[in-house]
Amino acid sequence: MPCIRPPNPEKVGNLNEESFIREGKGKLKVTIESGGEKLETTMNGSLRSVGEIAEMLGVEAKDGKLEAVVDGVKVKMEKGKLELEFESGDKMRIEKS
Repeated sequence: MPCIRPPNPEKVGNLNEESFIREGKGKLKVTIESGGEKLETTMNGSLRSVGEIAEMLGVEAKDGKLEAVVDGVKVKMEKGKLELEFESGDKMRIEKS
């Protein structure tokens, strides 16, 4: 799928790793849509809070919701549900299962 590519060490050498997902109890449903195909899976963990993700992205959350465009990626979030839409049209949705 186009939105999943192997890392390029030259481009990511000095980046700190941050994740929208934290380890812990709970299950998340992850859905990726790309080129007319859909992949669904579940994983252990929980989503970080709207406030934490807003801080990670350097944007402001309002009324417990987040809607922003960061580096060309549309980000929508409310408690328990995160949606990302990339410039290529690929989409990723992470939600409580």
